Amino acid sequence: MDIFSDKKFIEKLNAHLAAGGVIAFPTDTVWGLGALPTPMGADALYETKQRPAQKYFPIMSDTIEHLAPHMRDWSPRARELAAKYWPGALTIKYGEDTPTYGGLRIPDAPIFQKLCSVIDGHCLATTSANVSGQPILTSADEIRKTFPDVIVIDGELPPATGVASTVIRVTGNDVEILRQGAIVIE
Repeated sequence: MDIFSDKKFIEKLNAHLAAGGVIAFPTDTVWGLGALPTPMGADALYETKQRPAQKYFPIMSDTIEHLAPHMRDWSPRARELAAKYWPGALTIKYGEDTPTYGGLRIPDAPIFQKLCSVIDGHCLATTSANVSGQPILTSADEIRKTFPDVIVIDGELPPATGVASTVIRVTGNDVEILRQGAIVIE
């Protein structure tokens, strides 16, 4: 059975997220951890990942329309790059980061896109699936062992590439590469 057609699973998933729960899922790059982009969700991600509070969480979704509320003050250059590389392995940061969130991305991963289509709000604050400073976990089994309270979105999944997304900051027309990853900006 397709988990995204299972109404009881979707209800359980949304209740878990609404209560500040964390989920794990594959993307087009690496396995990720996610929570709703709320203070409770961010706190749960920081605690689960054991991550320093000064590091940001990108917000990911399945469509630009769902990310639009988070795209305030985007320059034409940022919108051009989003149109060219999304869905894909490009995280776009803009202006100054908030204390918690600092970039947006639409992964090219059908399983993640289906996930966003059924969760309340259609967006997740995300991070790689690992304890901060440790190697990124590469399988659902490793994630379940490391994070027993996390719901793992699993099934017949294409493998993630293992190469992190490219992270850029766009200020006006200027593009700064913060982390070179899977996408090369032209």
